Amino acid sequence: MSNLTFDEGNLRVNVRCAAIIRHEGHVLVCRENDDDFVCLPGGRVQRGESSLQALHREMDEELNAKAENPQLRYIIENFFWRYGKKYHEFGFYYEVEPPAHIPFKFGEVCATGEDDGTLLNFEWAPFSPEGLAYVNLHPHSMRTRLVDLPNGFLHQTVVDPDY
Repeated sequence: MSNLTFDEGNLRVNVRCAAIIRHEGHVLVCRENDDDFVCLPGGRVQRGESSLQALHREMDEELNAKAENPQLRYIIENFFWRYGKKYHEFGFYYEVEPPAHIPFKFGEVCATGEDDGTLLNFEWAPFSPEGLAYVNLHPHSMRTRLVDLPNGFLHQTVVDPDY
C-alpha cells in the first residue's frame, strides 16, 4: 500500500497517526536516526486504512506491541515547514496503555526499532512543556497538549508562525 502523502512542488499533504504513551509523568518519544527532534511513536496512514488501523500497524512495526485501549484525543491540522517542504498534516493522536515490555528508563534509550531502514530510538521524556521543549518534540503544538489530555477528543488547527 502507499502512504497518504501527496507532493506538489514544495507542498506536501500528509496524514499521520501517533500514540500518546504516558507513564509516571513521562511520555514515550521516538528519535529517527540522528534527528535533532523527537516525535510521538507512529507514522503515516496508508491508502485504504483508517487512522486506528494505522495506529495498530505502526505500534506493531515500531514497538512490537499492541495498541491497548486506544482513545482518540486529538485531530490536529498542522501547517509547518520541514525538510524544505510546506506541510499540511492531518494528525490523529491516540492515547494508549504503555506496552508492558518497554522498560521505564529515564535519560536513556529504552527500546529500538527500524522503519524502512531508518533506526528508531525510543526514550521516556518528562511530559511538561519544558521537558518536551528540551527534547525538541515535534510538532511543537503537542508540547502543551500532552500535559492535560481531553476526556473526549478535540479537533484543532495549528499554524506555525513561519508558515
